[in-house]
Amino acid sequence: MVLEGIWEIFDYRFVNPIVSLTFKEVLTINQLKMKNYFLALLVFSTISLEAQYCVFFDLKAENPEMVVSTITAAMNTEWAKNIQATKSLFAYLPNGSTKSTHSLQLCFPNEEAFEKAFMSYGQSMEARLLFDERLPQYSIDVSQSINTPIWYNGQDWANDNVFMLYQMEVTNPSLYLKEFKSFSQKMAKKLGYENNSYGLAFPIVGKNADFSHFAWIGSPDIKTALSNTKKMLSDPLFAEFSSKVSGIRKVVNSVMSVRVMDF
Repeated sequence: MVLEGIWEIFDYRFVNPIVSLTFKEVLTINQLKMKNYFLALLVFSTISLEAQYCVFFDLKAENPEMVVSTITAAMNTEWAKNIQATKSLFAYLPNGSTKSTHSLQLCFPNEEAFEKAFMSYGQSMEARLLFDERLPQYSIDVSQSINTPIWYNGQDWANDNVFMLYQMEVTNPSLYLKEFKSFSQKMAKKLGYENNSYGLAFPIVGKNADFSHFAWIGSPDIKTALSNTKKMLSDPLFAEFSSKVSGIRKVVNSVMSVRVMDF
């Protein structure tokens, strides 16, 4: 059930759902490790107060055509039309070690927009029927997470169509961020993708057991993404960067995420 897990986190049976939720419950629902909670706290000081919240609903599509049809119908409901968020469907090509084949992503500009969307979701019978009952007939729910950027170059990722995602386990977030910012800005200038989005993010809710952070690099199309990735991996700057962070980060998966459609 695509939205059910996130819905359980914010239990709107109570007058004040956020207060009624205990930290222990969040850990139980999302199977977060205490170590990664403290790592997350270390990097909060680097997050802009204007940071977006992107909810990733990763799923394995067993009938892709019906998955797209169902999600499209859900995005045409009054609930979806009225939420303050960008709404996009992505395909993972290839999907690396993850079982997910697609990702529905809702990106909110702030906490208020996120809260309003999920409070109103419980009141939309049409949306709930499509997401909670129809969609599971054609897909398998793999993971759900709320993600926020720690740092990015300021370019709007809604303008990019293909993303190289690098999922990592990072043990020293502040040091990694320092090295990543320096490297990524130099590489973007060298390869000419300063106007595309790139940055570092992490799941603040719904942490995956395998990784604590992910980096992304946006591109206009697949051929550009592949060409720039090949050039980056063979560049001396990348070798220098890898040497500096080898003891504090482990890349556990890399994925090409391709925008299928926006709603």
